[in-house]
Amino acid sequence: MYLLEVYGVVMLTPTGYTILGYLAAHARSGYDIRRAADRTPFWGISDGQLYPQLKHLETTGLTEVADDGADDARGKKTWRITDAGREALREWLLSDSAPVATRDENLVKLMFAARADHGAARRLIDERRRHFSSFRRHLEGLVPGESWSPGERDAAAGVPDAIRAYGIEQCDLNLAWCDRVAAMVDEVAA
Repeated sequence: MYLLEVYGVVMLTPTGYTILGYLAAHARSGYDIRRAADRTPFWGISDGQLYPQLKHLETTGLTEVADDGADDARGKKTWRITDAGREALREWLLSDSAPVATRDENLVKLMFAARADHGAARRLIDERRRHFSSFRRHLEGLVPGESWSPGERDAAAGVPDAIRAYGIEQCDLNLAWCDRVAAMVDEVAA
Protein backbone atom coordinates (compact mmCIF):
# COMPACT_ATOMS: atom_id res chain seq x y z
CA MET A 1 0.00 0.00 0.00
CA TYR A 2 1.61 3.25 -1.10
CA LEU A 3 -1.05 5.76 -0.14
CA LEU A 4 -3.31 5.73 2.86
CA GLU A 5 -6.47 7.75 3.12
CA VAL A 6 -7.60 8.58 6.64
CA TYR A 7 -10.82 10.57 7.07
CA GLY A 8 -10.54 11.86 3.50
CA VAL A 9 -6.91 12.99 3.86
CA VAL A 10 -4.29 11.31 1.67
CA MET A 11 -1.27 10.25 3.71
CA LEU A 12 1.92 8.97 2.11
CA THR A 13 4.48 6.50 3.24
CA PRO A 14 7.75 7.99 4.53
CA THR A 15 9.30 7.00 1.18
CA GLY A 16 6.67 9.03 -0.68
CA TYR A 17 7.39 12.06 1.47
CA THR A 18 11.13 11.53 0.97
CA ILE A 19 10.63 11.63 -2.80
CA LEU A 20 8.71 14.90 -2.43
CA GLY A 21 11.67 16.22 -0.43
CA TYR A 22 14.08 15.38 -3.23
CA LEU A 23 11.79 17.07 -5.75
CA ALA A 24 11.29 20.18 -3.61
CA ALA A 25 14.68 21.61 -4.63
CA HIS A 26 14.32 20.97 -8.37
CA ALA A 27 12.81 18.63 -10.93
CA ARG A 28 14.56 15.28 -11.22
CA SER A 29 14.29 12.02 -13.09
CA GLY A 30 13.70 8.80 -11.19
CA TYR A 31 17.36 7.98 -11.80
CA ASP A 32 18.42 11.32 -10.27
CA ILE A 33 16.21 10.70 -7.22
CA ARG A 34 17.75 7.25 -6.81
CA ARG A 35 21.30 8.69 -7.04
CA ALA A 36 20.45 11.34 -4.45
CA ALA A 37 18.98 8.66 -2.17
CA ASP A 38 22.13 6.56 -2.57
CA ARG A 39 24.13 9.51 -1.21
CA THR A 40 21.79 9.76 1.79
CA PRO A 41 23.03 7.13 4.22
CA PHE A 42 19.98 7.10 6.49
CA TRP A 43 17.11 6.50 4.08
CA GLY A 44 17.44 4.29 1.03
CA ILE A 45 14.94 3.94 -1.79
CA SER A 46 14.88 0.86 -3.96
CA ASP A 47 13.72 0.98 -7.58
CA GLY A 48 10.83 -1.24 -6.49
CA GLN A 49 9.69 1.56 -4.17
CA LEU A 50 10.68 4.57 -6.24
CA TYR A 51 8.85 4.12 -9.52
CA PRO A 52 5.50 2.97 -8.09
CA GLN A 53 5.69 5.85 -5.60
CA LEU A 54 6.37 8.36 -8.41
CA LYS A 55 3.30 7.11 -10.25
CA HIS A 56 1.14 7.34 -7.10
CA LEU A 57 2.45 10.82 -6.31
CA GLU A 58 1.44 11.88 -9.82
CA THR A 59 -1.98 10.23 -9.51
CA THR A 60 -2.70 12.15 -6.32
CA GLY A 61 -1.56 15.46 -7.85
CA LEU A 62 1.48 15.87 -5.60
CA THR A 63 3.94 15.61 -8.51
CA GLU A 64 3.73 16.00 -12.25
CA VAL A 65 5.88 15.19 -15.22
CA ALA A 66 7.95 18.26 -16.11
CA ASP A 67 8.28 19.62 -19.66
CA ASP A 68 4.68 18.79 -20.55
CA GLY A 69 5.36 15.07 -20.29
CA ALA A 70 8.25 15.05 -22.76
CA ASP A 71 10.82 12.39 -22.00
CA ASP A 72 14.51 13.13 -22.47
CA ALA A 73 16.57 11.49 -25.20
CA ARG A 74 17.05 8.38 -23.05
CA GLY A 75 13.34 8.04 -22.33
CA LYS A 76 13.59 9.32 -18.75
CA LYS A 77 10.75 11.36 -17.33
CA THR A 78 11.61 14.36 -15.21
CA TRP A 79 9.28 14.89 -12.27
CA ARG A 80 8.52 18.07 -10.36
CA ILE A 81 6.63 18.74 -7.18
CA THR A 82 3.29 20.58 -7.38
CA ASP A 83 1.98 23.20 -4.97
CA ALA A 84 -0.13 20.45 -3.36
CA GLY A 85 3.02 18.34 -3.04
CA ARG A 86 4.87 21.23 -1.37
CA GLU A 87 2.02 21.61 1.10
CA ALA A 88 1.99 17.86 1.84
CA LEU A 89 5.77 17.94 2.34
CA ARG A 90 5.50 20.97 4.64
CA GLU A 91 2.83 19.25 6.76
CA TRP A 92 4.97 16.11 7.01
CA LEU A 93 8.04 18.13 8.04
CA LEU A 94 6.03 19.80 10.81
CA SER A 95 4.51 16.55 12.10
CA ASP A 96 6.09 14.30 14.72
CA SER A 97 8.48 11.67 13.37
CA ALA A 98 7.93 7.98 14.04
CA PRO A 99 10.03 6.63 16.89
CA VAL A 100 13.37 5.19 15.83
CA ALA A 101 12.97 1.44 15.48
CA THR A 102 15.97 -0.83 15.29
CA ARG A 103 15.96 -4.33 13.88
CA ASP A 104 19.49 -5.60 14.12
CA GLU A 105 20.01 -9.24 13.15
CA ASN A 106 23.65 -9.14 14.21
CA LEU A 107 22.76 -8.13 17.79
CA VAL A 108 20.06 -10.80 18.05
CA LYS A 109 22.52 -13.46 16.87
CA LEU A 110 25.15 -12.13 19.27
CA MET A 111 22.71 -12.36 22.18
CA PHE A 112 22.14 -16.06 21.48
CA ALA A 113 25.72 -16.90 20.53
CA ALA A 114 27.12 -15.35 23.72
CA ARG A 115 25.55 -18.15 25.78
CA ALA A 116 26.26 -21.00 23.40
CA ASP A 117 29.43 -20.42 21.40
CA HIS A 118 32.04 -17.81 22.27
CA GLY A 119 33.80 -18.33 18.94
CA ALA A 120 30.57 -17.53 17.07
CA ALA A 121 30.03 -14.51 19.33
CA ARG A 122 33.52 -13.23 18.52
CA ARG A 123 32.91 -13.70 14.79
CA LEU A 124 29.67 -11.71 15.06
CA ILE A 125 31.47 -8.89 16.86
CA ASP A 126 34.14 -8.87 14.15
CA GLU A 127 31.39 -8.84 11.50
CA ARG A 128 29.76 -5.85 13.21
CA ARG A 129 33.09 -4.07 13.35
CA ARG A 130 33.59 -4.63 9.59
CA HIS A 131 30.11 -3.29 8.81
CA PHE A 132 30.55 -0.12 10.87
CA SER A 133 34.09 0.40 9.54
CA SER A 134 32.76 0.11 5.97
CA PHE A 135 29.84 2.45 6.68
CA ARG A 136 32.22 4.97 8.28
CA ARG A 137 34.44 4.91 5.16
CA HIS A 138 31.33 5.44 3.04
CA LEU A 139 30.32 8.45 5.13
CA GLU A 140 33.84 9.89 5.00
CA GLY A 141 33.66 9.77 1.20
CA LEU A 142 30.37 11.68 1.01
CA VAL A 143 30.30 15.38 0.23
CA PRO A 144 26.90 16.58 1.46
CA GLY A 145 25.15 18.73 -1.11
CA GLU A 146 27.87 18.31 -3.74
CA SER A 147 25.31 18.56 -6.54
CA TRP A 148 23.52 21.55 -5.00
CA SER A 149 23.72 25.13 -6.12
CA PRO A 150 25.41 27.60 -3.73
CA GLY A 151 21.95 28.91 -2.81
CA GLU A 152 20.68 25.42 -1.94
CA ARG A 153 23.79 24.78 0.11
CA ASP A 154 23.39 28.06 2.01
CA ALA A 155 19.69 27.36 2.63
CA ALA A 156 20.58 24.01 4.23
CA ALA A 157 22.48 25.88 6.97
CA GLY A 158 25.10 23.16 7.38
CA VAL A 159 22.58 20.49 8.41
CA PRO A 160 23.70 17.92 5.78
CA ASP A 161 27.27 18.19 7.11
CA ALA A 162 25.96 17.77 10.66
CA ILE A 163 24.02 14.63 9.63
CA ARG A 164 27.17 13.20 8.04
CA ALA A 165 29.08 13.97 11.28
CA TYR A 166 26.30 12.29 13.28
CA GLY A 167 26.73 9.13 11.22
CA ILE A 168 30.50 9.14 11.70
CA GLU A 169 30.11 9.66 15.45
CA GLN A 170 27.59 6.79 15.64
CA CYS A 171 30.05 4.54 13.79
CA ASP A 172 32.81 5.52 16.21
CA LEU A 173 30.55 4.72 19.20
CA ASN A 174 29.67 1.34 17.70
CA LEU A 175 33.32 0.53 16.96
CA ALA A 176 34.31 1.37 20.55
CA TRP A 177 31.43 -0.82 21.76
CA CYS A 178 32.72 -3.69 19.60
CA ASP A 179 36.15 -3.34 21.22
CA ARG A 180 34.67 -3.50 24.74
CA VAL A 181 32.40 -6.47 24.04
CA ALA A 182 35.14 -8.34 22.18
CA ALA A 183 37.41 -7.93 25.22
CA MET A 184 34.66 -9.30 27.51
CA VAL A 185 34.04 -12.31 25.26
CA ASP A 186 37.79 -12.97 24.90
CA GLU A 187 38.22 -12.82 28.67
CA VAL A 188 35.45 -15.37 29.30
CA ALA A 189 36.69 -17.65 26.50
CA ALA A 190 40.28 -17.65 27.82
